[in-house]
Amino acid sequence: MSNQTDHTIVRLRVPPELKLKIEKSAEANNRSQSAEMVARLEQAFSQNQNDFNAGYNACMAHMIIAVSKAMSEKGIPWSDVQKTLIEVVDDFHRIANDKKAP
Repeated sequence: MSNQTDHTIVRLRVPPELKLKIEKSAEANNRSQSAEMVARLEQAFSQNQNDFNAGYNACMAHMIIAVSKAMSEKGIPWSDVQKTLIEVVDDFHRIANDKKAP
């Protein structure tokens, strides 16, 4: 872990049962209780980003299927469908990059 000047002190009240879990987990992972809590918090935020990415990817897949199906059913040539999908995906990426995951 880095030195104390790189960190902010946060006082945290936790139930005794949770404190015991932190102690056991820190010991099992060979780190301080503080380092254990930081690692767990970082993991939780990382998981939020992974959940966001999975939702984003699923949304993209559904959108691509729906747009390509609708355009194909209207008799639009496949080359035009591909061009439109590329434009839509680019726009979707641009919008998504403006809105970061929680």
